[in-house]
Amino acid sequence: MSVLRAVLSLVFLLIMSNQSFAQAISKDYQKICAREKVAEHQGIKGKTLNEEDFLAYCACQAELISKNATNQQVNELAMNPKAKPEWLKPIELKAIKACIADPKMST
Repeated sequence: MSVLRAVLSLVFLLIMSNQSFAQAISKDYQKICAREKVAEHQGIKGKTLNEEDFLAYCACQAELISKNATNQQVNELAMNPKAKPEWLKPIELKAIKACIADPKMST
């Protein structure tokens, strides 16, 4: 029985560590995303935009990327959230389209 408990404990820890990586990717990715969006949208709409204006959009994008990437890709991005590997581009484009079309996003 102790071997079974050890195996179950190991599986549980692996699952939890993967979830924490996904959360880390989301937080770091969201911060970077928001900064990029502020820079891209300077002077648009005649008002000053800040990172908070893009939090919902970047959270949507980070969530969709986490769901559509493999565990290895999520871990890679968690280790270096500023990286823009080739595999990220198509997933990011898909997420951008989905998040822009989301009725919860306001302009």
